[in-house]
Amino acid sequence: MATKNRSRDTLLTELRAVFLSRGYEGATLSELARATGLGKASLYHHFPGGKEEMAAVLLRDAVARLDQTAFARLKEQRPAAERLHRFIDGFERYVDNGERNCLVTILAQGTIGERHGAQIADQFRGWRQLLAGVFEETGDKPKRAMRQANALVAGLYGYLLTARLHQEPQHFSRGIKALKKNLPELP
Repeated sequence: MATKNRSRDTLLTELRAVFLSRGYEGATLSELARATGLGKASLYHHFPGGKEEMAAVLLRDAVARLDQTAFARLKEQRPAAERLHRFIDGFERYVDNGERNCLVTILAQGTIGERHGAQIADQFRGWRQLLAGVFEETGDKPKRAMRQANALVAGLYGYLLTARLHQEPQHFSRGIKALKKNLPELP
């Protein structure tokens, strides 16, 4: 049984697991309480806004983790091609080699997505711009760089979704290799 003096990180990890497996609509307060070992009243103590606040906190955390693990690689002081490869490696780590969904995309759907959809879209637009800028550094013209950025993000999420649908993480790994083959060569 969980103790009453839980760390916020521990709570978020336990809540994240429920939202990842059930989505926002499917994550009931009973399930969230069971996953944390806390009663519903204790959960409300930590998150007075209830399930919506839990999801909003997890969404901010997921955006920060995705940014730190993957997109921050695009800002490093390295050659552009290397940054693109490191970005893909970071995304691969973020989704645990295709074993885990992206919480940002899960929470972008349903009721919570309706409330935070504009924020999520703005975040992804910024990330896409950053990615396109790196493609421009490799020599692509702005329109082509944006197409490359869109294709790369679509490829990452497409391979992740397909791997999750088929319950075959190796599909994601194969997709990652294919995406990397289409990147500019490493120096």
